[in-house]
Amino acid sequence: MPETIASYDPLLRWIHWATALLFIAAMLIGLYCGLQPAGTSPRRELLEVHKSLGVTLFMLAIIRVIVRARTTAPAAPATFGPMVRALSQLNHWALYALLLIMPVTGYMFSSAGGYSLRYFGTFSWPRLFAGDRTIAHAGEITHDTLAYLAYLVVGLHIAATLWHAFVKKDEALARMWPRR
Repeated sequence: MPETIASYDPLLRWIHWATALLFIAAMLIGLYCGLQPAGTSPRRELLEVHKSLGVTLFMLAIIRVIVRARTTAPAAPATFGPMVRALSQLNHWALYALLLIMPVTGYMFSSAGGYSLRYFGTFSWPRLFAGDRTIAHAGEITHDTLAYLAYLVVGLHIAATLWHAFVKKDEALARMWPRR
């Protein structure tokens, strides 16, 4: 039976769901670590995972932007009015920006602050800002501030998806849902 709902490219759908799972994991780990005293275990170890997830998300975001630029997005559902289309676009651009900027600010904070930069325990990233307290502070403040924005933007994205799936019952989710 052929697909009747236009959907995103299969690679883009895969990247979307991988990104979603990794982003939520990184957010939850970041939240948990923010509640733990500095320098304690398992905070240190979890922050290593958090940073590694951030780098992975950054790489996935770059791949995603490239794939998205080379593929055609399906048309928005007919149920989307002009305001919903505009808000949807704004939310998606905010998510892309967060996926690209948050890992950079986290790297700035860790690199300049002298913190570990190991990638899933395999190798260490170079420290481009070693020992620069101003960059460390700017990276920390920006990263922490953007984390709150990420909670809001991701929450709105999930809420809108659920609203479209269960209230509007339109094909918005089906455009990104994995095919069998």
